[in-house]
Amino acid sequence: MPYSTITSAAARPVANYKMATRMEGGHLLYISGQVAWDANGTIVGQGDIGAQARQAFQNLRRVLQAAGGDLSQLLKITTYITKIEDFPAVAEVRSSVFPGELPASTLIVVKSLFHPDFLIEVEGVAAIG
Repeated sequence: MPYSTITSAAARPVANYKMATRMEGGHLLYISGQVAWDANGTIVGQGDIGAQARQAFQNLRRVLQAAGGDLSQLLKITTYITKIEDFPAVAEVRSSVFPGELPASTLIVVKSLFHPDFLIEVEGVAAIG
């Protein structure tokens, strides 16, 4: 099946993977996990779950914008955190990012993410177009 790759200069992949993929002729956009990296590859909010959550959701927004969409078109998000104690802070940020109805959501607590300084990663599926 033919597909297109979505890229954003503000939210770049750090290895050999696609930031987002959309099947040609389709409306679903699959967005890779976003972490607290800024456009220069610097970790934002080291040790601060709130700052990292804000950056991860900002990166998710930027990928959606690069595909011609926005956060309101997210159907589902999956959030990975490294400590359950961080959930209230993540929920607070998430509520500010989605002031209305939230997309379908799954929260998964993991031992660690791919870099020990990351506390959160958020991936999504959106319907655009």
